[in-house]
Amino acid sequence: MIIRKNNQSNFFELSLRRFKGFLLCFCFLFFVSGTMFAQYEYLTEFEKLYPGCVDDDESVIFGGRYPNPWPAELNLPVFPGGGDVQLVRFVHSNIEYPDVVDYRTRERIKGIVYVEVVIDRCGRPTRFRVVGSVDELYDMEALRIVENFPIFKPGSLYGERVKVALTIPVHFTRNKMPPRRQNYYYDDYDYYDYDSLDW
Repeated sequence: MIIRKNNQSNFFELSLRRFKGFLLCFCFLFFVSGTMFAQYEYLTEFEKLYPGCVDDDESVIFGGRYPNPWPAELNLPVFPGGGDVQLVRFVHSNIEYPDVVDYRTRERIKGIVYVEVVIDRCGRPTRFRVVGSVDELYDMEALRIVENFPIFKPGSLYGERVKVALTIPVHFTRNKMPPRRQNYYYDDYDYYDYDSLDW
């Protein structure tokens, strides 16, 4: 007696397995993308705090290299998501290391670039300038990071919003250069006299 499998049920089982695999992959990607977006969701925390806010008027700026020091009663601007910890995390996760090399040691130069930024009365970062330089490429990278800051909760003094200057340190601490991939060009290969080799 010969038992033949039904081709139709075989096709159905195969389709069901493929569908389960597709569904599993979709759920995994949905979970991963959800956690990635949730990581940076806190950055928009203060965007709707003052809708339509525009701070074009000249006013007193407290701190930094401006003539008005921080008063004791000043409430400093707050970075979204928890203040200084999230600010440091933001800087660290967005840093890209330019190739600034000390050619004597053949290692990357380390240093801290200090960038001054004014948080206006709407919480927007403005007036960026480097106040402590290490190297021109590092300065440009530090400015790029600080210019991409999200909206802060603005500083306040006696219940009124004020402009506050903050000095942000951007640490360039990696000293090892990433290994460079060696490019091979097929026109540059060496010719060997294979007949002269001792096999």
